[in-house]
Amino acid sequence: MKRFLLWVTLLLWATAAGAQVRLTASTDKTDLMLDDELTLTVKVTGVHGNMVMPQLPSLPAFNVYSQGADSITVNGKSTFVFRYTMMPRFVGNTTIGPVTFKYGGQTYQTKPIAIHIYRSGSSGPATQTANAPATAAAPTQEVANLPPLEKELATRAYAHTDETYFVVAAVTNPTPYVNEPVTLGVRFYYAAAFYDAGFHAPTVSNLFMEELADTQGQQTIRNRVYRYEEKRYRLTGVSAGEATISASSVVLRPGDSPLSVLDRFFGGAAVQPQQTVSSVPLKLTIRPLPVQNRPDSFYGAVGTDYVLSAQLTPASTQAGEAVTWSATVQGTGNLKTTQDLSFPQVPGLNAYPAAAVTDYLPNTKNRSYKVFKTELVPAASGTYTLPAVQWSYFDLKTHGYKTLSATVPPLSVSPATQTAGRPMNFAPTSSTDNTVQTLGKDIRYVTTLYAAAPTVLTQFPAWKWAHVLAFAWLAGCLFAASIGKKTVAKKHAYSAAKARLKRALTYENISDALAGYLQEKWHISTSSLPLKHITGELSKRRISSGTLQEFATLWKDLESARFAPITADTSTREQFVARTEALLKKLEGTK
Repeated sequence: MKRFLLWVTLLLWATAAGAQVRLTASTDKTDLMLDDELTLTVKVTGVHGNMVMPQLPSLPAFNVYSQGADSITVNGKSTFVFRYTMMPRFVGNTTIGPVTFKYGGQTYQTKPIAIHIYRSGSSGPATQTANAPATAAAPTQEVANLPPLEKELATRAYAHTDETYFVVAAVTNPTPYVNEPVTLGVRFYYAAAFYDAGFHAPTVSNLFMEELADTQGQQTIRNRVYRYEEKRYRLTGVSAGEATISASSVVLRPGDSPLSVLDRFFGGAAVQPQQTVSSVPLKLTIRPLPVQNRPDSFYGAVGTDYVLSAQLTPASTQAGEAVTWSATVQGTGNLKTTQDLSFPQVPGLNAYPAAAVTDYLPNTKNRSYKVFKTELVPAASGTYTLPAVQWSYFDLKTHGYKTLSATVPPLSVSPATQTAGRPMNFAPTSSTDNTVQTLGKDIRYVTTLYAAAPTVLTQFPAWKWAHVLAFAWLAGCLFAASIGKKTVAKKHAYSAAKARLKRALTYENISDALAGYLQEKWHISTSSLPLKHITGELSKRRISSGTLQEFATLWKDLESARFAPITADTSTREQFVARTEALLKKLEGTK
Protein backbone atom coordinates (compact mmCIF):
# COMPACT_ATOMS: atom_id res chain seq x y z
CA MET A 1 0.00 0.00 0.00
CA LYS A 2 2.79 2.43 0.85
CA ARG A 3 4.53 1.62 -2.42
CA PHE A 4 1.31 2.29 -4.30
CA LEU A 5 0.90 5.68 -2.57
CA LEU A 6 4.53 6.53 -3.38
CA TRP A 7 3.99 5.80 -7.09
CA VAL A 8 0.81 7.89 -7.12
CA THR A 9 2.64 10.78 -5.44
CA LEU A 10 5.49 10.63 -7.93
CA LEU A 11 3.04 10.51 -10.83
CA LEU A 12 1.13 13.53 -9.54
CA TRP A 13 4.35 15.43 -8.95
CA ALA A 14 5.59 14.73 -12.49
CA THR A 15 2.26 15.77 -13.94
CA ALA A 16 2.28 18.99 -11.92
CA ALA A 17 5.88 19.73 -12.95
CA GLY A 18 5.02 19.20 -16.61
CA ALA A 19 1.94 21.35 -16.32
CA GLN A 20 4.05 24.27 -15.17
CA VAL A 21 5.72 24.53 -18.62
CA ARG A 22 3.62 26.71 -20.88
CA LEU A 23 3.98 27.81 -24.50
CA THR A 24 1.91 30.67 -25.89
CA ALA A 25 1.97 32.60 -29.18
CA SER A 26 0.28 35.90 -29.98
CA THR A 27 0.43 38.74 -32.52
CA ASP A 28 0.09 42.47 -31.99
CA LYS A 29 -2.66 42.51 -34.65
CA THR A 30 -4.67 40.13 -36.77
CA ASP A 31 -5.72 42.68 -39.43
CA LEU A 32 -3.02 44.65 -41.22
CA MET A 33 -2.25 46.44 -44.48
CA LEU A 34 0.11 45.15 -47.14
CA ASP A 35 2.79 47.74 -46.25
CA ASP A 36 2.37 47.23 -42.48
CA GLU A 37 4.44 45.00 -40.19
CA LEU A 38 3.42 42.25 -37.77
CA THR A 39 5.07 41.17 -34.50
CA LEU A 40 4.74 37.54 -33.42
CA THR A 41 5.50 36.98 -29.71
CA VAL A 42 6.28 33.47 -28.45
CA LYS A 43 6.48 32.99 -24.67
CA VAL A 44 7.94 29.95 -22.88
CA THR A 45 7.54 29.75 -19.08
CA GLY A 46 8.52 27.29 -16.34
CA VAL A 47 11.68 25.76 -17.85
CA HIS A 48 15.06 25.03 -16.27
CA GLY A 49 18.49 25.47 -17.78
CA ASN A 50 19.63 27.26 -20.89
CA MET A 51 17.52 28.84 -23.61
CA VAL A 52 15.85 26.48 -26.05
CA MET A 53 14.61 27.98 -29.31
CA PRO A 54 11.01 27.28 -30.36
CA GLN A 55 10.31 25.93 -33.85
CA LEU A 56 8.40 28.35 -36.09
CA PRO A 57 5.99 27.03 -38.72
CA SER A 58 6.37 27.65 -42.41
CA LEU A 59 5.55 31.33 -43.13
CA PRO A 60 5.12 31.65 -46.90
CA ALA A 61 2.96 34.78 -46.56
CA PHE A 62 5.57 36.75 -44.57
CA ASN A 63 9.17 37.90 -44.68
CA VAL A 64 10.81 37.69 -41.22
CA TYR A 65 13.41 40.47 -41.11
CA SER A 66 14.01 40.92 -37.37
CA GLN A 67 14.03 38.74 -34.27
CA GLY A 68 14.95 39.17 -30.61
CA ALA A 69 14.81 37.29 -27.30
CA ASP A 70 14.50 38.20 -23.60
CA SER A 71 14.72 36.00 -20.50
CA ILE A 72 14.08 36.21 -16.77
CA THR A 73 14.82 33.63 -14.05
CA VAL A 74 12.94 33.43 -10.72
CA ASN A 75 13.57 30.66 -8.16
CA GLY A 76 15.44 28.58 -10.71
CA LYS A 77 12.68 28.71 -13.34
CA SER A 78 13.15 30.73 -16.50
CA THR A 79 10.78 32.55 -18.80
CA PHE A 80 11.83 33.21 -22.39
CA VAL A 81 10.12 35.68 -24.71
CA PHE A 82 10.86 35.54 -28.45
CA ARG A 83 9.74 38.31 -30.80
CA TYR A 84 9.67 38.03 -34.59
CA THR A 85 8.97 41.09 -36.76
CA MET A 86 7.69 40.33 -40.25
CA MET A 87 6.05 41.98 -43.25
CA PRO A 88 3.33 40.47 -45.46
CA ARG A 89 4.10 39.53 -49.04
CA PHE A 90 0.65 39.67 -50.59
CA VAL A 91 -3.03 40.43 -49.96
CA GLY A 92 -5.38 37.77 -48.64
CA ASN A 93 -6.32 35.58 -45.68
CA THR A 94 -3.59 33.40 -44.21
CA THR A 95 -2.74 31.51 -41.03
CA ILE A 96 0.32 31.41 -38.80
CA GLY A 97 0.57 27.72 -38.00
CA PRO A 98 1.34 26.14 -34.63
CA VAL A 99 4.64 27.01 -32.96
CA THR A 100 6.27 23.92 -31.41
CA PHE A 101 8.62 23.59 -28.43
CA LYS A 102 10.36 20.43 -27.18
CA TYR A 103 11.32 20.18 -23.52
CA GLY A 104 11.74 17.31 -21.08
CA GLY A 105 10.83 14.71 -23.67
CA GLN A 106 7.51 16.41 -24.43
CA THR A 107 6.38 18.54 -27.37
CA TYR A 108 4.32 21.67 -26.73
CA GLN A 109 2.28 23.38 -29.44
CA THR A 110 0.34 26.61 -29.82
CA LYS A 111 -2.92 27.20 -31.64
CA PRO A 112 -2.95 28.61 -35.20
CA ILE A 113 -3.51 32.37 -35.59
CA ALA A 114 -5.69 33.66 -38.44
CA ILE A 115 -4.36 36.81 -40.14
CA HIS A 116 -6.19 39.09 -42.59
CA ILE A 117 -4.02 41.17 -44.96
CA TYR A 118 -5.70 44.11 -46.69
CA ARG A 119 -4.59 46.14 -49.66
CA SER A 120 -3.04 49.50 -48.74
CA GLY A 121 -5.69 52.20 -48.59
CA SER A 122 -8.64 49.81 -48.53
CA SER A 123 -11.18 49.69 -45.70
CA GLY A 124 -12.75 46.24 -46.10
CA PRO A 125 -11.35 42.72 -45.95
CA ALA A 126 -9.42 41.66 -49.01
CA THR A 127 -10.56 38.73 -51.05
CA GLN A 128 -8.26 35.78 -51.45
CA THR A 129 -6.25 36.00 -54.65
CA ALA A 130 -4.20 33.57 -56.62
CA ASN A 131 -1.10 34.76 -54.75
CA ALA A 132 -2.53 34.02 -51.32
CA PRO A 133 -1.42 30.61 -49.97
CA ALA A 134 -3.93 28.00 -48.90
CA THR A 135 -3.88 27.04 -45.23
CA ALA A 136 -1.90 23.88 -44.47
CA ALA A 137 -1.01 23.53 -48.14
CA ALA A 138 1.34 20.88 -49.45
CA PRO A 139 4.85 22.09 -50.38
CA THR A 140 4.18 22.02 -54.14
CA GLN A 141 0.95 23.97 -53.75
CA GLU A 142 2.70 26.39 -51.41
CA VAL A 143 5.33 27.15 -54.04
CA ALA A 144 2.71 27.56 -56.76
CA ASN A 145 0.90 30.27 -54.80
CA LEU A 146 3.95 32.43 -54.03
CA PRO A 147 4.78 35.75 -55.77
CA PRO A 148 7.02 35.44 -58.85
CA LEU A 149 10.44 35.94 -57.24
CA GLU A 150 9.66 33.87 -54.14
CA LYS A 151 8.19 31.18 -56.37
CA GLU A 152 11.30 31.03 -58.53
CA LEU A 153 13.64 30.85 -55.52
CA ALA A 154 11.55 28.18 -53.78
CA THR A 155 11.26 26.15 -56.98
CA ARG A 156 15.03 26.20 -57.53
CA ALA A 157 15.49 25.01 -53.95
CA TYR A 158 13.75 21.71 -54.81
CA ALA A 159 16.75 20.76 -56.94
CA HIS A 160 18.93 20.61 -53.78
CA THR A 161 16.86 18.39 -51.46
CA ASP A 162 19.78 15.97 -50.97
CA GLU A 163 22.03 18.80 -49.70
CA THR A 164 22.21 20.23 -46.18
CA TYR A 165 23.52 23.64 -47.29
CA PHE A 166 23.00 25.31 -50.66
CA VAL A 167 22.55 28.72 -52.34
CA VAL A 168 20.04 29.69 -55.04
CA ALA A 169 19.56 32.97 -56.95
CA ALA A 170 16.85 34.35 -59.24
CA VAL A 171 15.64 37.65 -60.75
CA THR A 172 12.16 39.05 -61.30
CA ASN A 173 12.70 39.66 -65.02
CA PRO A 174 15.48 38.16 -67.18
CA THR A 175 14.73 40.47 -70.16
CA PRO A 176 14.32 44.03 -68.81
CA TYR A 177 14.57 47.30 -70.71
CA VAL A 178 17.52 49.63 -70.23
CA ASN A 179 17.18 51.27 -66.79
CA GLU A 180 14.18 49.09 -65.87
CA PRO A 181 14.41 48.02 -62.18
CA VAL A 182 14.93 44.29 -61.58
CA THR A 183 15.12 42.57 -58.19
CA LEU A 184 17.75 39.90 -57.55
CA GLY A 185 17.16 37.46 -54.68
CA VAL A 186 19.91 35.26 -53.21
CA ARG A 187 18.99 32.63 -50.61
CA PHE A 188 21.29 30.55 -48.41
CA TYR A 189 19.41 27.43 -47.23
CA TYR A 190 20.55 25.33 -44.27
CA ALA A 191 19.03 22.29 -42.55
CA ALA A 192 21.70 21.93 -39.83
CA ALA A 193 23.86 24.11 -37.62
CA PHE A 194 26.98 25.87 -38.94
CA TYR A 195 29.57 28.45 -37.85
CA ASP A 196 32.35 30.65 -39.22
CA ALA A 197 30.17 31.51 -42.21
CA GLY A 198 31.02 34.27 -44.68
CA PHE A 199 28.87 35.50 -47.55
CA HIS A 200 30.39 36.60 -50.87
CA ALA A 201 28.12 38.90 -52.84
CA PRO A 202 27.81 38.54 -56.61
CA THR A 203 29.55 40.78 -59.11
CA VAL A 204 27.73 42.16 -62.14
CA SER A 205 28.52 43.47 -65.61
CA ASN A 206 26.44 45.95 -67.62
CA LEU A 207 24.27 46.42 -64.53
CA PHE A 208 23.92 49.04 -61.81
CA MET A 209 23.43 47.22 -58.46
CA GLU A 210 22.13 48.46 -55.08
CA GLU A 211 21.78 46.37 -51.93
CA LEU A 212 18.31 46.07 -50.36
CA ALA A 213 17.14 44.76 -46.99
CA ASP A 214 17.88 41.22 -45.78
CA THR A 215 15.12 38.77 -44.87
CA GLN A 216 14.80 35.41 -43.17
CA GLY A 217 12.38 32.56 -43.57
CA GLN A 218 11.68 28.89 -43.53
CA GLN A 219 10.66 26.35 -46.18
CA THR A 220 9.71 22.70 -45.94
CA ILE A 221 11.07 20.72 -48.88
CA ARG A 222 9.91 17.11 -49.10
CA ASN A 223 9.33 16.85 -45.33
CA ARG A 224 12.71 18.40 -44.52
CA VAL A 225 12.70 21.78 -42.79
CA TYR A 226 15.14 24.37 -44.12
CA ARG A 227 15.76 27.85 -42.81
CA TYR A 228 17.16 30.48 -45.15
CA GLU A 229 18.88 33.86 -45.10
CA GLU A 230 17.94 36.00 -48.10
CA LYS A 231 19.71 39.01 -49.57
CA ARG A 232 18.09 41.21 -52.19
CA TYR A 233 19.54 43.63 -54.70
CA ARG A 234 18.05 46.19 -57.07
CA LEU A 235 19.49 45.99 -60.59
CA THR A 236 19.11 48.27 -63.61
CA GLY A 237 20.57 47.63 -67.06
CA VAL A 238 23.17 50.14 -68.23
CA SER A 239 23.01 49.52 -71.99
CA ALA A 240 21.31 47.16 -74.42
CA GLY A 241 22.92 43.73 -74.73
CA GLU A 242 23.92 40.89 -72.43
CA ALA A 243 24.37 41.36 -68.68
CA THR A 244 25.83 38.83 -66.26
CA ILE A 245 25.49 38.11 -62.55
CA SER A 246 28.25 35.98 -61.04
CA ALA A 247 27.72 33.23 -58.53
CA SER A 248 27.00 34.10 -54.90
CA SER A 249 28.73 31.86 -52.36
CA VAL A 250 28.84 31.08 -48.65
CA VAL A 251 31.95 29.67 -46.96
CA LEU A 252 31.06 27.83 -43.72
CA ARG A 253 32.04 25.11 -41.29
CA PRO A 254 29.29 22.52 -40.70
CA GLY A 255 28.06 21.72 -37.19
CA ASP A 256 28.40 23.53 -33.88
CA SER A 257 31.80 24.90 -32.91
CA PRO A 258 33.26 22.06 -30.78
CA LEU A 259 35.94 24.14 -29.09
CA SER A 260 36.48 27.63 -27.79
CA VAL A 261 38.37 30.20 -29.83
CA LEU A 262 41.53 29.60 -27.79
CA ASP A 263 41.27 25.82 -28.12
CA ARG A 264 40.68 26.06 -31.85
CA PHE A 265 43.73 28.27 -32.21
CA PHE A 266 46.04 25.67 -30.63
CA GLY A 267 44.19 22.54 -31.74
CA GLY A 268 43.02 23.13 -35.28
CA ALA A 269 42.77 19.42 -36.06
CA ALA A 270 39.42 19.23 -34.23
CA VAL A 271 37.86 21.97 -36.34
CA GLN A 272 35.47 20.93 -39.12
CA PRO A 273 36.80 21.51 -42.65
CA GLN A 274 35.44 24.46 -44.59
CA GLN A 275 32.67 23.98 -47.10
CA THR A 276 31.70 26.34 -49.94
CA VAL A 277 28.26 26.44 -51.51
CA SER A 278 27.48 28.63 -54.51
CA SER A 279 24.57 29.64 -56.70
CA VAL A 280 24.43 29.31 -60.47
CA PRO A 281 25.54 32.41 -62.44
CA LEU A 282 22.74 34.26 -64.22
CA LYS A 283 22.51 36.01 -67.57
CA LEU A 284 20.13 38.81 -68.51
CA THR A 285 19.23 40.25 -71.90
CA ILE A 286 18.86 44.04 -71.69
CA ARG A 287 16.39 45.31 -74.30
CA PRO A 288 16.90 48.76 -75.89
CA LEU A 289 14.27 51.45 -75.51
CA PRO A 290 12.38 52.31 -78.70
CA VAL A 291 13.70 55.29 -80.66
CA GLN A 292 10.42 56.01 -82.42
CA ASN A 293 8.28 58.70 -80.76
CA ARG A 294 10.95 59.36 -78.13
CA PRO A 295 10.36 62.95 -76.86
CA ASP A 296 13.08 65.53 -76.28
CA SER A 297 12.08 65.70 -72.60
CA PHE A 298 13.04 62.02 -72.04
CA TYR A 299 16.02 61.73 -69.68
CA GLY A 300 16.18 57.94 -69.29
CA ALA A 301 13.50 57.16 -66.68
CA VAL A 302 11.73 53.79 -66.96
CA GLY A 303 8.90 52.74 -64.65
CA THR A 304 5.26 53.34 -63.80
CA ASP A 305 2.95 55.85 -62.10
CA TYR A 306 5.28 58.86 -62.22
CA VAL A 307 3.98 62.29 -61.18
CA LEU A 308 5.58 65.72 -61.73
CA SER A 309 5.16 68.93 -59.71
CA ALA A 310 6.81 72.36 -59.92
CA GLN A 311 7.27 75.19 -57.44
CA LEU A 312 8.62 78.75 -57.38
CA THR A 313 10.07 79.96 -54.08
CA PRO A 314 9.39 82.76 -53.31
CA ALA A 315 6.51 83.63 -55.64
CA SER A 316 7.64 87.28 -55.87
CA THR A 317 10.96 89.08 -55.44
CA GLN A 318 12.93 92.25 -56.16
CA ALA A 319 15.16 92.90 -59.14
CA GLY A 320 18.55 91.33 -58.59
CA GLU A 321 17.29 88.89 -55.92
CA ALA A 322 17.29 85.14 -56.65
CA VAL A 323 14.29 82.80 -56.62
CA THR A 324 14.33 78.98 -56.75
CA TRP A 325 12.51 77.19 -59.56
CA SER A 326 12.19 73.52 -58.60
CA ALA A 327 10.58 70.44 -60.14
CA THR A 328 9.98 67.14 -58.31
CA VAL A 329 9.25 63.82 -60.01
CA GLN A 330 8.42 60.59 -58.20
CA GLY A 331 7.24 57.16 -59.19
CA THR A 332 8.04 53.45 -59.30
CA GLY A 333 11.48 53.09 -60.86
CA ASN A 334 15.15 53.96 -60.48
CA LEU A 335 15.86 57.68 -60.98
CA LYS A 336 19.48 57.60 -59.80
CA THR A 337 20.81 56.68 -63.24
CA THR A 338 18.72 59.24 -65.17
CA GLN A 339 19.95 62.59 -66.51
CA ASP A 340 19.03 65.92 -64.96
CA LEU A 341 16.06 67.86 -66.27
CA SER A 342 16.81 70.96 -68.37
CA PHE A 343 14.68 73.93 -67.41
CA PRO A 344 13.43 76.11 -70.28
CA GLN A 345 15.13 79.47 -70.66
CA VAL A 346 13.23 82.66 -69.82
CA PRO A 347 14.31 85.99 -71.37
CA GLY A 348 15.34 88.49 -68.71
CA LEU A 349 16.14 85.81 -66.11
CA ASN A 350 19.68 84.56 -65.52
CA ALA A 351 19.60 80.84 -64.62
CA TYR A 352 22.10 79.01 -62.37
CA PRO A 353 21.25 75.27 -62.28
CA ALA A 354 22.01 73.17 -59.18
CA ALA A 355 22.73 69.45 -58.93
CA ALA A 356 19.68 67.21 -58.63
CA VAL A 357 18.88 65.23 -55.47
CA THR A 358 17.74 61.61 -55.82
CA ASP A 359 16.61 59.00 -53.27
CA TYR A 360 13.90 56.47 -52.47
CA LEU A 361 10.79 57.51 -50.57
CA PRO A 362 10.72 56.35 -46.92
CA ASN A 363 8.82 53.13 -46.11
CA THR A 364 8.63 52.14 -49.77
CA LYS A 365 10.42 49.38 -51.65
CA ASN A 366 10.96 50.83 -55.12
CA ARG A 367 9.30 54.26 -55.29
CA SER A 368 11.91 56.97 -55.82
CA TYR A 369 11.99 60.74 -56.26
CA LYS A 370 14.27 63.30 -57.90
CA VAL A 371 14.35 67.04 -57.23
CA PHE A 372 15.68 69.46 -59.87
CA LYS A 373 16.49 73.09 -59.01
CA THR A 374 17.72 76.21 -60.73
CA GLU A 375 18.27 79.69 -59.33
CA LEU A 376 16.72 82.57 -61.33
CA VAL A 377 17.95 86.16 -61.00
CA PRO A 378 15.80 88.84 -62.74
CA ALA A 379 17.71 91.78 -64.24
CA ALA A 380 14.75 94.19 -64.17
CA SER A 381 11.34 94.55 -62.60
CA GLY A 382 8.17 93.29 -64.24
CA THR A 383 6.06 90.15 -64.56
CA TYR A 384 7.69 87.02 -66.00
CA THR A 385 5.67 84.08 -67.32
CA LEU A 386 7.59 80.84 -66.88
CA PRO A 387 6.87 78.08 -69.44
CA ALA A 388 5.71 74.63 -68.38
CA VAL A 389 8.31 72.11 -67.24
CA GLN A 390 8.11 68.85 -69.22
CA TRP A 391 9.51 65.47 -68.22
CA SER A 392 8.96 62.15 -70.01
CA TYR A 393 9.41 58.50 -69.08
CA PHE A 394 8.97 55.06 -70.66
CA ASP A 395 5.84 53.47 -69.16
CA LEU A 396 6.21 49.74 -68.52
CA LYS A 397 2.43 49.28 -68.49
CA THR A 398 1.81 50.66 -71.99
CA HIS A 399 5.36 50.10 -73.37
CA GLY A 400 5.33 53.66 -74.67
CA TYR A 401 6.53 57.13 -73.71
CA LYS A 402 4.50 59.44 -71.49
CA THR A 403 5.13 63.16 -71.05
CA LEU A 404 4.29 64.98 -67.82
CA SER A 405 3.92 68.75 -67.52
CA ALA A 406 3.90 71.14 -64.55
CA THR A 407 3.49 74.92 -64.40
CA VAL A 408 4.05 77.65 -61.81
CA PRO A 409 2.33 81.06 -61.39
CA PRO A 410 3.94 84.11 -63.05
CA LEU A 411 6.91 85.63 -61.24
CA SER A 412 6.31 89.17 -60.01
CA VAL A 413 9.48 91.27 -59.74
CA SER A 414 9.36 94.66 -58.04
CA PRO A 415 11.99 97.42 -58.40
CA ALA A 416 15.08 97.06 -56.25
CA THR A 417 14.89 98.96 -52.95
CA GLN A 418 18.63 98.82 -52.27
CA THR A 419 20.87 99.88 -55.15
CA ALA A 420 24.00 100.85 -53.21
CA GLY A 421 26.95 98.75 -54.17
CA ARG A 422 25.14 97.10 -57.11
CA PRO A 423 26.82 97.02 -60.54
CA MET A 424 23.50 97.78 -62.28
CA ASN A 425 20.53 100.12 -61.85
CA PHE A 426 17.38 97.96 -61.46
CA ALA A 427 14.93 100.91 -61.45
CA PRO A 428 11.91 100.42 -63.76
CA THR A 429 12.23 101.82 -67.25
CA SER A 430 9.57 103.47 -69.39
CA SER A 431 9.34 103.19 -73.17
CA THR A 432 7.92 106.76 -73.42
CA ASP A 433 10.46 108.50 -71.20
CA ASN A 434 13.52 109.47 -73.27
CA THR A 435 14.97 111.99 -70.81
CA VAL A 436 18.50 111.60 -69.48
CA GLN A 437 18.77 110.63 -65.82
CA THR A 438 21.78 111.27 -63.60
CA LEU A 439 22.74 107.96 -62.00
CA GLY A 440 25.96 109.13 -60.33
CA LYS A 441 29.08 111.27 -60.61
CA ASP A 442 32.38 109.71 -61.52
CA ILE A 443 34.43 112.93 -62.24
CA ARG A 444 36.09 114.76 -59.37
CA TYR A 445 37.52 118.14 -60.48
CA VAL A 446 41.01 119.11 -59.37
CA THR A 447 41.20 122.13 -57.05
CA THR A 448 43.97 124.69 -57.75
CA LEU A 449 46.49 124.77 -54.91
CA TYR A 450 49.60 126.95 -54.55
CA ALA A 451 52.90 125.34 -53.67
CA ALA A 452 54.45 126.11 -50.34
CA ALA A 453 57.66 128.11 -50.03
CA PRO A 454 60.82 125.97 -50.39
CA THR A 455 62.44 124.85 -47.17
CA VAL A 456 66.00 124.10 -46.20
CA LEU A 457 65.58 120.37 -46.87
CA THR A 458 64.35 120.97 -50.42
CA GLN A 459 67.37 123.12 -51.11
CA PHE A 460 69.84 120.60 -49.68
CA PRO A 461 72.42 119.49 -52.32
CA ALA A 462 71.55 116.17 -54.01
CA TRP A 463 73.93 113.27 -53.61
CA LYS A 464 73.04 111.24 -56.66
CA TRP A 465 74.65 107.84 -55.85
CA ALA A 466 73.57 107.95 -52.25
CA HIS A 467 69.98 108.60 -53.35
CA VAL A 468 70.09 105.70 -55.80
CA LEU A 469 71.36 103.30 -53.15
CA ALA A 470 68.82 104.51 -50.61
CA PHE A 471 66.01 104.17 -53.12
CA ALA A 472 67.11 100.64 -54.06
CA TRP A 473 67.32 99.61 -50.40
CA LEU A 474 63.87 101.05 -49.69
CA ALA A 475 62.36 99.33 -52.76
CA GLY A 476 63.85 96.00 -51.66
CA CYS A 477 62.38 96.38 -48.21
CA LEU A 478 58.96 97.20 -49.64
CA PHE A 479 59.11 94.22 -52.02
CA ALA A 480 60.10 91.83 -49.22
CA ALA A 481 57.35 93.22 -47.03
CA SER A 482 54.76 92.80 -49.77
CA ILE A 483 55.83 89.21 -50.41
CA GLY A 484 55.64 88.44 -46.73
CA LYS A 485 52.26 90.10 -46.47
CA LYS A 486 50.88 88.02 -49.36
CA THR A 487 52.27 84.83 -47.86
CA VAL A 488 50.75 85.61 -44.48
CA ALA A 489 47.43 86.45 -46.14
CA LYS A 490 47.39 83.14 -48.01
CA LYS A 491 48.24 81.19 -44.87
CA HIS A 492 45.58 83.12 -42.99
CA ALA A 493 43.02 82.10 -45.62
CA TYR A 494 43.69 78.41 -44.94
CA SER A 495 43.65 78.75 -41.14
CA ALA A 496 40.51 80.90 -41.24
CA ALA A 497 38.70 78.36 -43.42
CA LYS A 498 39.63 75.50 -41.07
CA ALA A 499 38.37 77.51 -38.10
CA ARG A 500 35.06 78.14 -39.87
CA LEU A 501 34.66 74.45 -40.65
CA LYS A 502 35.11 73.54 -36.98
CA ARG A 503 32.25 75.87 -36.10
CA ALA A 504 30.06 74.85 -39.07
CA LEU A 505 26.56 73.83 -38.00
CA THR A 506 24.83 74.01 -41.39
CA TYR A 507 25.65 73.28 -45.01
CA GLU A 508 25.63 77.03 -45.65
CA ASN A 509 28.42 77.46 -43.09
CA ILE A 510 30.51 74.86 -44.94
CA SER A 511 29.91 76.64 -48.26
CA ASP A 512 30.85 79.99 -46.71
CA ALA A 513 34.12 78.54 -45.41
CA LEU A 514 35.08 77.26 -48.87
CA ALA A 515 33.97 80.49 -50.59
CA GLY A 516 35.85 82.64 -48.08
CA TYR A 517 39.02 80.66 -48.71
CA LEU A 518 38.83 81.23 -52.48
CA GLN A 519 38.10 84.93 -52.00
CA GLU A 520 40.90 85.56 -49.51
CA LYS A 521 43.58 83.50 -51.22
CA TRP A 522 42.90 84.07 -54.94
CA HIS A 523 40.27 86.85 -54.95
CA ILE A 524 37.71 84.57 -56.65
CA SER A 525 34.22 85.77 -55.84
CA THR A 526 31.91 82.73 -55.86
CA SER A 527 28.78 84.82 -55.30
CA SER A 528 28.96 86.43 -58.74
CA LEU A 529 30.29 83.54 -60.84
CA PRO A 530 28.65 80.28 -61.96
CA LEU A 531 30.42 77.01 -61.24
CA LYS A 532 32.08 76.65 -64.66
CA HIS A 533 33.61 80.15 -64.34
CA ILE A 534 34.86 79.37 -60.83
CA THR A 535 36.57 76.21 -62.05
CA GLY A 536 37.96 78.22 -64.97
CA GLU A 537 39.52 80.71 -62.57
CA LEU A 538 40.96 77.86 -60.49
CA SER A 539 42.46 76.23 -63.57
CA LYS A 540 44.49 79.41 -64.14
CA ARG A 541 46.19 78.71 -60.78
CA ARG A 542 47.66 75.48 -62.20
CA ILE A 543 45.35 73.25 -60.18
CA SER A 544 45.20 69.64 -61.40
CA SER A 545 42.17 68.36 -63.27
CA GLY A 546 41.50 65.79 -60.54
CA THR A 547 41.36 68.48 -57.85
CA LEU A 548 39.12 70.62 -60.09
CA GLN A 549 36.73 67.70 -60.53
CA GLU A 550 36.73 67.07 -56.77
CA PHE A 551 35.95 70.77 -56.16
CA ALA A 552 33.09 70.77 -58.71
CA THR A 553 31.55 67.61 -57.21
CA LEU A 554 31.79 68.96 -53.66
CA TRP A 555 30.35 72.33 -54.71
CA LYS A 556 27.35 70.64 -56.41
CA ASP A 557 26.78 68.33 -53.44
CA LEU A 558 26.84 71.29 -51.04
CA GLU A 559 24.33 73.19 -53.18
CA SER A 560 22.09 70.11 -53.30
CA ALA A 561 22.33 69.62 -49.54
CA ARG A 562 21.47 73.27 -48.90
CA PHE A 563 18.34 73.17 -51.04
CA ALA A 564 17.33 69.53 -50.48
CA PRO A 565 13.81 68.95 -49.09
CA ILE A 566 15.08 66.36 -46.61
CA THR A 567 17.32 67.34 -43.69
CA ALA A 568 20.41 65.15 -43.34
CA ASP A 569 21.70 63.90 -40.00
CA THR A 570 24.82 65.03 -38.14
CA SER A 571 26.99 62.27 -39.60
CA THR A 572 26.23 63.40 -43.16
CA ARG A 573 27.17 67.00 -42.32
CA GLU A 574 30.41 65.80 -40.72
CA GLN A 575 31.23 63.93 -43.93
CA PHE A 576 30.86 67.20 -45.87
CA VAL A 577 33.22 68.91 -43.40
CA ALA A 578 35.80 66.15 -43.84
CA ARG A 579 35.55 66.36 -47.65
CA THR A 580 35.97 70.14 -47.54
CA GLU A 581 39.01 69.92 -45.25
CA ALA A 582 40.64 67.37 -47.58
CA LEU A 583 39.99 69.61 -50.59
CA LEU A 584 41.40 72.69 -48.82
CA LYS A 585 44.55 70.76 -48.02
CA LYS A 586 45.02 69.94 -51.72
CA LEU A 587 44.35 73.54 -52.77
CA GLU A 588 46.78 74.83 -50.14
CA GLY A 589 49.52 72.67 -51.66
CA THR A 590 49.03 74.34 -55.06
CA LYS A 591 51.88 76.68 -55.98
